[in-house]
Amino acid sequence: MDYTILQTAADTDSVIDALTTLAPGWSDRTGIEHAQGWTTVPMEPRTASQFAPLLANLLGRGVLVWTVDAEHCRVSLHRANGSVVDAVDRPDQVDELARAFHESHLLVSTEGEKDKTALAAAASDPARSPNDRHRAFSELLGVPHVAPTRPPAPNPTAPSLTSASAPLGTDQFRRRERIRSTRSWLHLFSGLGGVAIVLLVIQGPWLLIPVFLVVIGVLQVIRFWIGRSLPPGDAKSRPVTLG
Repeated sequence: MDYTILQTAADTDSVIDALTTLAPGWSDRTGIEHAQGWTTVPMEPRTASQFAPLLANLLGRGVLVWTVDAEHCRVSLHRANGSVVDAVDRPDQVDELARAFHESHLLVSTEGEKDKTALAAAASDPARSPNDRHRAFSELLGVPHVAPTRPPAPNPTAPSLTSASAPLGTDQFRRRERIRSTRSWLHLFSGLGGVAIVLLVIQGPWLLIPVFLVVIGVLQVIRFWIGRSLPPGDAKSRPVTLG
């Protein structure tokens, strides 16, 4: 099956919120996956080419677009600065895109230099199927290999933001991102407070337990209050990301 996917190193809620900011109506999450810190969204080729540069700018991080058909595995890296690096089954293009990718994505790789050389060769080997080339290229970059088995969900096919509305949409999205980050930290501190209470139960002094309970309660009230401005279903716990 031919397919096109968009991948970026962000959690699913942030990606859906960003896509909704660009074009209201992203309600169907069918086929959207999250693994190893990367969210994958199946799209039509034209849809992905329109959303990818805007999404990279909105999220402030690179966006990969993979298009795999019966003959080719095409990869485009859209960077936050607006530049694009493309690779289509050619060794020099694979090397260029891999270098550009690793300049902007700090990943812990377990692959040795020989393994990387073999993967780079496999990613442009015409004797391999396009899906196998996609798999090898994914391993080279250190991102999940996702090959959808069903058509993309019926979500918007083109961005609706104009040049005039884009700054406002961007400001609103980044405000929601700051709220999510703050809520994640509050959730973390509440959890640490719970651990402290357990230690106090075991070791004492018990007199401090009510103090920690009050602190946890206050943190949760603040977390709930600031989460009221988030989209429905999005005001929930999310892991804190460092860096």
